[in-house]
Amino acid sequence: MRRKDKEITEKARLEQVLARARVCRLAMAEEGPQGPVPYVVPVFFASRDGRLYVHCAQEGRKLDLLARNPRVCVEADEVRAIVPAEKPCAFSSTFRSIIATGTASRVEDPAAKREALDLLMAKYAGRRTGPGFEFSEATLEHTVVLEITLSEISGKQSKNWEGESSV
Repeated sequence: MRRKDKEITEKARLEQVLARARVCRLAMAEEGPQGPVPYVVPVFFASRDGRLYVHCAQEGRKLDLLARNPRVCVEADEVRAIVPAEKPCAFSSTFRSIIATGTASRVEDPAAKREALDLLMAKYAGRRTGPGFEFSEATLEHTVVLEITLSEISGKQSKNWEGESSV
């Protein structure tokens, strides 16, 4: 990282960025006629223990690419404000972000799939009902859950991130 003064190294802060980010960008690659071609898609996600969980339909470009190459890169961020300046191109922002690499695989075990979907629902619904949410067998059958095991993660935050300094 070029700007060491903005680097986030503390694991708890990296996890906090993942917990608070609303969307993650999932990057994959496919081999094209002129070399590798990137493909990026925004996804809703939940994280726990160095893993990200994403749900999707049973078919599509994302799954086709992952079947050929399960290596991925993810980016997630939290932007609080744009900081204006007098000079053009001197604007800044108040932000935190992470970039990570990892390997994606399908969650096949029904109990693990329910648990991952519970994490997603808890994050986006903001509540839990009893021990978990009720998912119909049809929903579980027709929903693909991907588990992304992170191998490397780095984080960055602006100097003006209120109440927190770079670690």
